[in-house]
Amino acid sequence: MPNVVKGSKQEKMVVVPHRPGRRFLLVSLLVLGVGGSAIGGFMYGYANTLNSQQSEQATQQELSEQLIAVETENSELRRQVAILDRSSVMDKRATEEVQETILGLRDRVAQLEQDVVYYRQVVSEETEDTGLIISQLDIDATREANRFRYKLVLRQQDADGDSFLIGHVNVNLVGSQGEEQQILSLSDLSAEQDQLDIRLRFKYFQSIEGELVLPDNFVPDRLQIAAVSVEPVEKSINQNFSWVVER
Repeated sequence: MPNVVKGSKQEKMVVVPHRPGRRFLLVSLLVLGVGGSAIGGFMYGYANTLNSQQSEQATQQELSEQLIAVETENSELRRQVAILDRSSVMDKRATEEVQETILGLRDRVAQLEQDVVYYRQVVSEETEDTGLIISQLDIDATREANRFRYKLVLRQQDADGDSFLIGHVNVNLVGSQGEEQQILSLSDLSAEQDQLDIRLRFKYFQSIEGELVLPDNFVPDRLQIAAVSVEPVEKSINQNFSWVVER
């Protein structure tokens, strides 16, 4: 029996069986558990990464398809714009050709009217020794779209230089404003004329000229000229002239 100091506290000794295999099993299980958790975590992370990559690829594919669709639509819109531009150019050319045709026809009408005046003068020369005639009518454009210069010349046929032709002339412009026909006197359009009946008194000729301003949206068609002489012979003239502008 071992030596024991009297009065000291004695601890009980427990005898444990020595089992080295059990300890190894516990350590092995612990290692396997930690390794399994690590492998599981890795597989979970890999699966999430793979899903994210697949999702990004799907998103990129969708964006690529949308980009292709937008580019296709953009190309189609550009094609339509090009077609509209060509149509606009063709319409503009057609409009210009129509306007040129209208101007040509107006010039032709004006020439024919001048021919008619000439032939009337020829007939008048054969039938009348003296009398009032319209010698010239010019309408010229200015830099302003609705402002024009005019010149009307009346003369005495076979004037003898001694007799004054006395009378008056009235000039009206016939046209349309919207859907209504309008008749405007020269005195309404020109600052140079303050009377409806313009007084005539000359031996050889008299020139009536100035500038006229058209109202907004007024489309001129023709000029009506009514002239009357009371001396040296009584005579009246009523003629219409198409609105033809010299540029």
